[in-house]
Amino acid sequence: MNTHMPFLTYSPTGEHVLLFCQTDDLHHWKIFVSINGGEPARIETGLADEMVECSPAAWHDETGWHLTFSAGGAADNPLYHLYRMDGAAWDSLSHPVAIRPTKTGFVYLDRLAVGEIQDVVHVHDPEGDQTIELPGAYIYRVSYRADQTDTLIVTGQWINETEVFSIEYDLATGEQRLIECDGQPAYKPTIFGNEVLYAERIGEHFEQRQIRKAEHFHGKPCRLAFRRPDDDMAAHRNRTGRCRCSDPKHKARDMSRPSCIACVEKHIGAAMVMLSEIHNGYSYRLQLIGHLHEAEDESQQWPQLHDLIRQARKAYQQQDAMPDWELLARTMAEVNVHARE
Repeated sequence: MNTHMPFLTYSPTGEHVLLFCQTDDLHHWKIFVSINGGEPARIETGLADEMVECSPAAWHDETGWHLTFSAGGAADNPLYHLYRMDGAAWDSLSHPVAIRPTKTGFVYLDRLAVGEIQDVVHVHDPEGDQTIELPGAYIYRVSYRADQTDTLIVTGQWINETEVFSIEYDLATGEQRLIECDGQPAYKPTIFGNEVLYAERIGEHFEQRQIRKAEHFHGKPCRLAFRRPDDDMAAHRNRTGRCRCSDPKHKARDMSRPSCIACVEKHIGAAMVMLSEIHNGYSYRLQLIGHLHEAEDESQQWPQLHDLIRQARKAYQQQDAMPDWELLARTMAEVNVHARE
């Protein structure tokens, strides 16, 4: 049997609770629970047998257990949704209720987190929403640590590359760590205290995996994710999506997106950070190219700056040539001066 998507927590009475997914004889992924290392029991969701069930997570309060998971992929119901089930015990959970369409995410108390297919994780919280970007990445799983509930665990893969990654991301501070287990990037791990489990690849196919307890765990500080508070972006752009700082005299110009020098500066700055850290051995190349492309897109209102960024992006992409940061900075400063006149 293949197993993956572990989520580790403890009951109020100290029982070791492991949720995970396992394939049945027809290779459909279903959710199981194991208490104190005992025989796994399937969580009966009542969903169609051909639906894939994945990414389980759960918490416990005075009313019992609260389970969330994603499911979908059936021929007659291919769309994935985030579901929730509640009950006093694992064998008496309620019928699943669909929360919203998404392939990965979770609910914890009043917090809802969902991952888009590419680049973005949205966190909706009474204390304030956050949008977290991982430029150039497919998002495979969004979970959290049951012992540190403000810490997300996000697993993804760089676009057009074979390398996967998982990071811890602290919602309160923005601090983040790249998770390595047994000397390799961890795939869909779970962490509670000193115990770390991950899905180790055991076969030719990508999802041929089994859950393994890490013998060696390492968290390396990184800057893969960027926080983009939703309220800041709402203030920055109007209801049409146009940057409020764009020059209103050029509204009629035919551009693929509105130009904004503040956004250009943001993406050029992010590209500089990525290039300064690219020596650490992990894949920043696609992220750097992505930020240069975003800056290129945002600068169409200023042809000279636009062409400089485009040339810099192509030169790096094709020849690994270092962008001329000084020239770009001077040209952006000139645009800023003219914008204020």
